[in-house]
This record gives sequence, C-alpha cells and structure tokens, in this order.
Amino acid sequence: MAASKCSRLAGERSRQFLASVDTFLFDCDGVLWRGDEAVPGAPELVTGLRNSGKRVFYLTNNSTKTRAMYADKLGRLGFGAEAAEVFGTAYCTARYLRDVARLRGKVYLIGGPALSRELEAAGIAHVGGGPEPVTGGMKEWAGLEKDPDVRAVVVGFDEHFSYMKLTRALHYLREPGCLFIATNTDTRLPLEGGAAIPDLMVLMCSDM
Repeated sequence: MAASKCSRLAGERSRQFLASVDTFLFDCDGVLWRGDEAVPGAPELVTGLRNSGKRVFYLTNNSTKTRAMYADKLGRLGFGAEAAEVFGTAYCTARYLRDVARLRGKVYLIGGPALSRELEAAGIAHVGGGPEPVTGGMKEWAGLEKDPDVRAVVVGFDEHFSYMKLTRALHYLREPGCLFIATNTDTRLPLEGGAAIPDLMVLMCSDM
C-alpha cells in the first residue's frame, strides 16, 4: 500500500473545505464503529455535520444486514440515521437487478437472510438461502434439478456455504444469459483483536 499523503486540515482551510461540501458519505464498519462500539468522536462529528446543514449517507459492502438493520445500529450508537440514508450491497444488489438489469425471472441465492429480505422488498423472487447439505454422490450432483425460471446467481456472505450450493450455482451459470452478481470482493473479514475469517471473494472465486 502506498504511503498516505493526507494532511490534517485546520483553521481556515478546514472551514473552507466544509463550506465547499454539502454531502458526506461514510463507510461504517471500522470507520464509524468497531464491533458494537462507536469510534470515539464519530457520533459527535456526524451530529455536527447534520446541525450545520450537511447531508449524510452511509455506505457498506456488508450484505449481512438490511438497510433497516443498519439504521437501527446507527441509532443505537448515536448517529440517528434513517434507513433511506443507508446504502448496503444487499439493498443495492436488489435495486440493480430490478431497475438496471430488469431481471425477468428468479435469483438463485447464496447468501444470508438480509440479502433475501432485500430481494423480497424489491419484488424479486428467489430460491436458495439457508443450509443446503451435501447429499448423494457425483452422479446425483451432475443431475441436480434446476428451477427453469432462474436467470441470475447472487452471492453474498453465507455462513451455510457448501459444495452443494457451489454445484447448483455452476449448473445455473452454464445457462446462456444467466447473470452472476457478488455483493463484494473482500478476501478476508477483519475481526476485533486482529483476527479474520474468509470473506466473499473466496466464495466468488469458487463460483467463477
């Protein structure tokens, strides 16, 4: 990673910068909070920006929460956000499929409940989600039954990821025109104390 060339703004330069900006976009995890604790001073900063007439929006590539869930957490930590001010990849994926791709069919979902709820809220039918334990052998895997209406495979963080889901996704993606959408490309999910677990890029590379 290149060395940072950022410099701290103060005094008149700080006031000029704030006067030139009317909208602020904040990442969430690791920026405004760590775990279930707000970064010291972050709620006061956001409140100050709002009180000075600035618009504030929150962005996240975490697909494990709906906009409403993020708004609830922001409220509990002192940021006071509305769901309409939150843009997460679960919500954005659903809106992309509905408004940009104009999907005419179902989604095969590898992901959690939040992603499922955002798809439902956008009126997008889907199959999958939840555990899909491995059963049978190679002959059965090669002949897995498919939903003929599936036109896209969506992959988000999925604690129930399995070889069965991978196989089913491959069957769908072999169909011409089937879309493949992933909610983020992180290889690892940092946790508190320096720990980390595999993130979506590991699953996504498996599906490609």
